[in-house]
Amino acid sequence: MTRPDDSVLDTHQLATVQRHADRLLREASAHGRFPTPIDDLLAAAKLTVVDDEVLNENFLKQFVNKAKAGLESIKTALSKVLGLLESHEGLIVIDKDAPKPRVPFIKLHEAGHGTLPHQRKMYRLIHDCEKTLDAEITDLFEREANVFASEVLFQGEVFSQEASDQEFGIKVPMALARKFGASNYSAFRRYVITNSCACCVVVLDQSVHHINGGFTAEVRRVVMSTSFERIYDGKILCTPVTGFHPLAQVVPAVGKRMSFGREIVLHDRNREDRACLVEAFDTKHQILVLIRDVGPRTRSGIVIPAVRSR
Repeated sequence: MTRPDDSVLDTHQLATVQRHADRLLREASAHGRFPTPIDDLLAAAKLTVVDDEVLNENFLKQFVNKAKAGLESIKTALSKVLGLLESHEGLIVIDKDAPKPRVPFIKLHEAGHGTLPHQRKMYRLIHDCEKTLDAEITDLFEREANVFASEVLFQGEVFSQEASDQEFGIKVPMALARKFGASNYSAFRRYVITNSCACCVVVLDQSVHHINGGFTAEVRRVVMSTSFERIYDGKILCTPVTGFHPLAQVVPAVGKRMSFGREIVLHDRNREDRACLVEAFDTKHQILVLIRDVGPRTRSGIVIPAVRSR
């Protein structure tokens, strides 16, 4: 099932998060240092990471007492929880089984909870009173922490400036992921949402191959640039990818990691045909499909290239 975007904020919320992210980058003297110096950023935020811990179902009840006792005996936490913050002691616990490429983002996500003033104050109040946050507020806080992590990890506008200096293509976010010390998923996402091109990334689960030779790949998430969303309704890309789906031809074959430069046709919001160039990369955990709008397709089959705005 396609998941909703977990990083959407309104203009005021985004500006607040960006301001605090930039402040932390400056306090850690992190601008222009690669890969982004996570340890220095956490030190500037006065947060300490507890390494090699596994999170289990008893963790939430025991964490505070164990934290004050030194955390020597903590083993495990909540299923599917990869990182947690104890705001009083300034401690971040990362699940030792968390995928290594995701760890920098997870650390900065937890740092967002501990750095954004309105969140830090609220979490302490919740902790002291043993109350719970309203689901809407919880969701907002998680989205803010995701955006904070992205802003810090990709050093504000530094990532997008470097990306814009290169010709559009799938190898750009892959190379920048290595440079900034990020996962491919987070780099592809950043590449799309900060790009002047009309583009998107479709995140697919690994393909399930059927006995008849076909396959199905569930769509986990679709992330679009503002200009792509103006042209297309993202719902057209949200159905599971099978043999008849427009993206079926670009899903890398078994044993292959990438596919390049395939052309597909998508219907825009006016139900008119437009040409798109598509590339895909299999990370072994998920398949990232990068789509760029090229322009309207005429009846003669000629593609009118879209003009890239600056």
